[in-house]
Amino acid sequence: MPEDSPTTPAPGAPIDFDRGDRFARLLLEVQPRLFGFVLSLTHDRQAAMDVSQEVGVLLWRKFDDFVPGTNFGAWALKIARFKVMEWRRAQSKLPINLDEEALELLTDEAEKLSGHQDNRLAALESCLERLPAKQRQVIDERYVEKNTVVGIAERWNRSRVAMHQLLKKAHESLRLCIQEQIRKERQSS
Repeated sequence: MPEDSPTTPAPGAPIDFDRGDRFARLLLEVQPRLFGFVLSLTHDRQAAMDVSQEVGVLLWRKFDDFVPGTNFGAWALKIARFKVMEWRRAQSKLPINLDEEALELLTDEAEKLSGHQDNRLAALESCLERLPAKQRQVIDERYVEKNTVVGIAERWNRSRVAMHQLLKKAHESLRLCIQEQIRKERQSS
């Protein structure tokens, strides 16, 4: 069987829906980062969409090779890296023609930046949990529910200025908390 062909169940074998569900959840979680990574290397939105779709198909085909409990995002980026390199080799009219070594350096740097982004997102999640209840609620209403400050102020029966001040205080708390988490992480590594 070729390396990148999907595993075909035996006729009459039960379908492993859990496998598909696990894959879909993992892919959806990393999809924005994966697309950003591909776009940063292709500099072409349509090409990035095409390459990202190819990466998604290849990730599914190779999903049996993924070791549960390890970093799916890092694994997906490695596969995306090779797909982008393959795409770049196939292009004849790129604005900047990069040799393999330069492309390797760029993809290494993009992977590092992606890892830093993961660390910042983990810190944000942790810091959000520590916010006082009202600050957390206003952050959720503003950014998760995508309500306007005016709408939140009306619902809370507060002035727009008071709501802006509460949001500003929550932003500052998050900024300081994230900086502290990142500093601690750097000290421990």
